[in-house]
Amino acid sequence: MELTHLNQTDYEELRFEKIDCLIATCDSQPRCYFLAEKVHSLIPIKILLTTHEPDHKQSSCKYLPIFSDYGFKQYTTAENESTVIDKLLFDLCNTSTHQLNIVIDYSCMAKKWYALIIDSITRNSYRASRINLFFSYTPKVFERKSGKHTIHYVGPILFNRDNLKDKKPVSMIASLDNNLGSIMEAISIVKPQRLLVFIPRCSHDPDYTQLVLENNKSLLERLDSNSIVNYDADRPEEINTLLTSYCLDQRIASEVIIVPQGPKTFSMMSLLLSVRYPDVKLWEIILKDQKTSSGHGLPAANPIVVKVSFTNDEDGTD
Repeated sequence: MELTHLNQTDYEELRFEKIDCLIATCDSQPRCYFLAEKVHSLIPIKILLTTHEPDHKQSSCKYLPIFSDYGFKQYTTAENESTVIDKLLFDLCNTSTHQLNIVIDYSCMAKKWYALIIDSITRNSYRASRINLFFSYTPKVFERKSGKHTIHYVGPILFNRDNLKDKKPVSMIASLDNNLGSIMEAISIVKPQRLLVFIPRCSHDPDYTQLVLENNKSLLERLDSNSIVNYDADRPEEINTLLTSYCLDQRIASEVIIVPQGPKTFSMMSLLLSVRYPDVKLWEIILKDQKTSSGHGLPAANPIVVKVSFTNDEDGTD
């Protein structure tokens, strides 16, 4: 299917849409069920994705009883395995319904999972003529402490699509977060000819920007002002415009790679941009389990929602 439209919408509008399905994940963070609590009674099909990774701690799914009370059906899958997600989407979307509305709460979802959802939608044609995905992100208050963390993985989000081809010099776009030096490992591996960094600001946590600046000071001092971009993490459409502009400027002469750290609104917009421009590569940095404070992951603001429409190629855009 083809991505034909993208716009930010107020999450309260979900109450007035006919939503067919909600897909969420369970986590140790209380915000994982914030949206479900608000809208579960309005949605007939509710799906909860959980993981069966060998090192996965059961405590991270301590809110399972809440999702069960809300009527969610649990589907277990591995983070790098697409079969379950492909089958779920096939069953949901391969109906004679003209339009299907699906809410995806990616607040606590692994990047790979929402990348697989988007990838599956764009790779397949379904009987449903139009699929609207409402991607919802509930902001949190960010951790104040930072330090050097052990890196578990640096590389493509989807390896078959995002592996570098080594045919052109590389331009890297990196959104920075509060993890001290986490982006430096990716830089050392990729060795980009050009580096552009994005600094987030968040209305619900205005001090976060200063923390990001302080913890990435050694990197930022090496860059000129034209290589540093400030963006509003609460405005996905603005992120989309900025990313599109910079990627189009670089992708002709360079192989463009985006490393989306920081608030997940940036990673979501990066993924959707790569749907429109498949030559743009996406990498991720996964840190090993970190200790977090007892209040970690409390919801800090209303969900930020982006509506993305996909249509079958032969049906046109509207």
